[in-house]
Amino acid sequence: MELIWNDLRYGLRMLRRSPGFTIVAVLTLAIGIGANAAIFSVINTVLLRPLPFPDSQRIVLVWETDPNRNVDRGIASPAEFLDWRDMNHSFQELSAWRTWFYNLTGNGEPQQVWGVHTSGNFFRMLGVAPVLGRDFIADEERPGHDQVVIISYGLWQGHYGGEGSIIGRSIQIDDKPYTVIGVLPQGFTLFGTSRVYDLWMPFAFERAQLDREAHSVIVFARLRKDASVQSAQAEMETIFARLKKEYPLIDQQNGVRVVTFRQELTHGMKPALMVLLCAVGFVLLIACANVANLMLARAASREREIAVRATLGAGRRRLLRQLLTESVLLSMIGGVFGILFAFGGLHFLRALLPSQGGYGEIPHSDTIGINGIVLAFTLCVSLLAGIVFGLAPAIQISHSELSESLKEGSRGSTGGRRSQLVRSSLVIAEVALSLVLLVGAGLLLRSFFLLMSENLGFDPARVLTMQLWLPESHYPPGVPIVNFFHQVIERVVALPGVKSASLVNFVPLSGWGDFCNFEIAGRAAPPPEEPNTAQYRVVDWRYLRTMGIPVIAGRDFTSADAAGSEGVVLLNDALVHRYWPDMKENPVGKQIRVRFPGGKNPYQPQPLETWLTVVGIVGDVREWEWGEQKISQLYLPYTQTPSRIMRIVVRAEGDPTVLTTSIRAAVQSVDPSEPVTAVRTMDEFLSAAVAQRRLSMLLLAVFAAIATILAAVGIYGVMAYAVTQRSHEIGIRMALGAEPNDVLRMVVGDGMRLALVGLAIGIMGSILATRYLETQLYGVKPTDPITFALVAAGLSIVAAAACYFPARRATRVDPLVALRYE
Repeated sequence: MELIWNDLRYGLRMLRRSPGFTIVAVLTLAIGIGANAAIFSVINTVLLRPLPFPDSQRIVLVWETDPNRNVDRGIASPAEFLDWRDMNHSFQELSAWRTWFYNLTGNGEPQQVWGVHTSGNFFRMLGVAPVLGRDFIADEERPGHDQVVIISYGLWQGHYGGEGSIIGRSIQIDDKPYTVIGVLPQGFTLFGTSRVYDLWMPFAFERAQLDREAHSVIVFARLRKDASVQSAQAEMETIFARLKKEYPLIDQQNGVRVVTFRQELTHGMKPALMVLLCAVGFVLLIACANVANLMLARAASREREIAVRATLGAGRRRLLRQLLTESVLLSMIGGVFGILFAFGGLHFLRALLPSQGGYGEIPHSDTIGINGIVLAFTLCVSLLAGIVFGLAPAIQISHSELSESLKEGSRGSTGGRRSQLVRSSLVIAEVALSLVLLVGAGLLLRSFFLLMSENLGFDPARVLTMQLWLPESHYPPGVPIVNFFHQVIERVVALPGVKSASLVNFVPLSGWGDFCNFEIAGRAAPPPEEPNTAQYRVVDWRYLRTMGIPVIAGRDFTSADAAGSEGVVLLNDALVHRYWPDMKENPVGKQIRVRFPGGKNPYQPQPLETWLTVVGIVGDVREWEWGEQKISQLYLPYTQTPSRIMRIVVRAEGDPTVLTTSIRAAVQSVDPSEPVTAVRTMDEFLSAAVAQRRLSMLLLAVFAAIATILAAVGIYGVMAYAVTQRSHEIGIRMALGAEPNDVLRMVVGDGMRLALVGLAIGIMGSILATRYLETQLYGVKPTDPITFALVAAGLSIVAAAACYFPARRATRVDPLVALRYE
C-alpha cells in the first residue's frame, strides 16, 4: 500500500508539473466518460433496474395476435380470459385489466379521470397493498357486490383533502354510488409514465352472458416460480388451439403471445439505447486514443527522468506500474469531471425526452439520474480507460533504449519508428470510429427528414383537438348523443378565429383505434373466423375538409347524411385496394354492412343495422407508426352511428391554442357538467409520434460530432508532434532547395494517408455496424451510398484541415535555426 501511495503522490506531482497536458487530457476523458455515464443512467433506469414490484421479472402480459389486422398486441375478451385462467398451469395469478374515462361528481366541480376495471386479484398479482384500507375480496367480483373502489393517493390528497375518513365513504362515479375501500400508495404508477389511474373497480363477470368476440381486456399474469416465459408461451398456444376447436366460429388465424412486462414497457426502445451505448463507447475509445497520443508525445520529455530511475535500480515492471498508476490517476480525475459532465448532459437529455402524458413517453423517465450504480459504472469505466490509454505509452517508454537518453545531446528513443507506428495506428482508429458514428448519424438524419417529409394524408398545421365523453347515465343511446354533439359543433363553428371544425372519435397519431367487420353486398359472406375487417372512424360531415383529407372518388359526407336518411359510408384507398384489388367494379355505389364484434365496449358506437352505400373513396392517412403497411379504414357519419367518445377538431385561422377557452365555453353552454379533456394540437400528436426517433437521431448526431472533433484534434496533435520531431529533416530539405509548397504537400500527404486508411476501415466497419440500425430507419437502406459518400467526403475535409495547420507551421521552419539546434 505504501508503494501505491507513493506512486499516486508522484503521479500527482507529475500531472501538476504539466498543467496544459493535464487539462487537455482531463477534459477529453471527461467528455468520453461523462457521455457513457449519462447514457448508462438511462439504460439502467429503462432496461436494467427492476420494476417497482416484488419479483417483477415474473410479471408478464398475454397478448392476442391477429395477422389479418397486423396486430401483435391485441386485447382479449373476458370469456377468453376466464378460460385461460381456468386452464393454465404456468401462472400463479392471471388478472384482467381495462381502462376508461369516468366522471367523478358530488365533491366540488365535476371531474373526468382515468379509471380501471380489473380482476379482484390484480394488486396481489403485482405485490402492491393499499396504504390505507384494504384490497378487493373475492365476493366483490360478483354482480351486485362490485360497486366498491380503490382510489389513487393523488386523488385522495387533491380531491378529498387527504381525509382519513375517506374509507367507507360513498362517492359518485358516473352517477352511481361506489364505496371507497382503499387508497393506493403514494407514487404508485402501473406503466411508469405520468398517466395516473385514479379509480380502481373490480370486474363482475357473468360468464353465461359474455360475448367471446367482445375483446376489451388486457391480461396481466405472474409466472409460477418454476415456469418460464417460454414454457408459458408453449402452454398458452396449446390452450388457444384447444379453444379454437371448441369454438370454431372465432378467428382461426389469431394467436397468443406471452411477453414480460418490462419487455412490453420498453417496446421499441431497447435497440435505440443499445446503439447509443455503442456510440458513447466509440466516443470513449476515441478519447482514449487522443490521450494515448498525448502521453506518447509527452514521453519524449520524460525519457531522461525514466532513464535516471532505471539507472538507480528501478526495473521495467516497476517503471510500468508507475506509468500505469499515473494514467489511471489521470483517468480517475477525468471520471470525476465526467460525472459533472453527465449531470449537465442529463439536463439536456430531459429536454429532448418525449413529453409527459404523450404517446411514446419513456417509462420511469422521471427517475433517470446519477445514483450508486451509475457511479460504480463510471468508476469501472474510468479504471478501464486509464489502463487502455496508458498501456501503450507505458510499454513504449519502459521498453525504450533508456541508456541513449542519458547521453548528452541525445534526441531520445521514443521518437523512433515504433512509436510513430503506434501514434499513426491510434489516428487511424480514431478516424475509423468517427466514420462509423457519422454514418449512423447520417442515416438516422436522412431517415428522419424523409419521415417528416412524407405525406401524412392530412394537414396537422393549426389544428386543435379536445375530447368529450358522454356517460350513459346522462345521455341514453341514440338521439340525445347526436343532439348534444350537433349543438356543440354548431356553436364551435360559429366562434371567431375558427376556420373549420368537426368531430371524430379517434384522431390520427393518437394511438387510439378500433376495428369492425363488414360484408359486401353481392358477395358471399366471409366465414366468421376470417372476416372482412377494417378500422373505423365516426365523424362529422365536415371532418375531411377540416383535416385536409382528399376525396379521391365519389363525394364527401354532407349535412343531409343524417339520422333517418340512407345509410352511407366512405372507404379509404387502402381498403379499396384490398377488397377490390383489380378495380374492375367501382366500389362507389356498392353497399356494405358493418358489424362491431362484441358491441359492448364503451368506445364502440351504436351500429346502424342496415346496408350502407359507399358514397366516396378518400385518401389514406398515417395512423400509428411509420413504416407500417397502409391500414384499411372506413368512415361513418356520427348522426347515423352515434359514438359517446368524440374529439372536437378545430382548424384555426391563427394560433389554435388561443381558442381553448372559447371552445370550452361553447361546450359548457350546452351542458355545464360535461368535462372537456385532453386538449392537444395535432402538431403535438405528430411531435410525440416521432419523439423517440428524433431523440435517437439527435443524440447520435451529438456523439458523432464530438467524435469528429476529437478525431480532428487527434490528427492535428499527431501531425504537430511529427513536425516538431522532423524539424531537422525539414530544415535540410529546405536548405537543399525544397519550396514551402513542397513541404506543405509532404506533411498534408502524410496525414491524409493515415486519414484515408482510417476512412477505408471505417467504411467496412460501417457496412457491418449499420445493419443494427435497420429497424430504426425509414426510407433509407443501411448501406445507403449517398450517406456513405457525403460522410466520407466531410470527414476527409475535416482531416485535411487538421493536417493543414501543422503543415503551415512546417513551411515556416528556418533551415539555419533547425540545423544549428541539431
